Amino acid sequence: MTEHSQLNRQHRHYLAVRERLVHAAAAASRSAAIAELESQVAGLASDNAAKTRRIVALEIDLADAEARLLAQAQALLSGRGADEAEDEQEGDRPPIEEIIATVLADFPGVSWEDIISVRRERRLVEPRHACMRAVYESRRDLSLPRIGRIFSPRPHDGAGGSKERRHPRG
Repeated sequence: MTEHSQLNRQHRHYLAVRERLVHAAAAASRSAAIAELESQVAGLASDNAAKTRRIVALEIDLADAEARLLAQAQALLSGRGADEAEDEQEGDRPPIEEIIATVLADFPGVSWEDIISVRRERRLVEPRHACMRAVYESRRDLSLPRIGRIFSPRPHDGAGGSKERRHPRG
């Protein structure tokens, strides 16, 4: 019986040693995996911080660009009002707003703000060109650069190209 109990005790001891060894290897592999994951997390946090700084810089640049565009649009619109007053005194030419309003009546959902915006959406191309073409045809006294300034911030070559387009592209 002592032999049997000694075997049982020895068996339990070997099981305990084996358990410690197996768990130690698993713990070592787990700690290596944890260390690797922690290094990946640190790398991702660093990338995230860099991208956050880049986003903040881009947002600041975008706000600056929007402010400059609004200031230019206001300056051009205030200058345009004085130019139109001079033009109306010279004869019976229709005001530019009236010409554009007539053209935009054929394009529901498109506003003057859409026409002068920097957006290049497909739905805005035809109305924008139609407005430029109508202004060019109705107001021959206006040069293409002046029409381009009315449709700011596009350069005058956009107005030159739109006067030649009679039909929408397919």
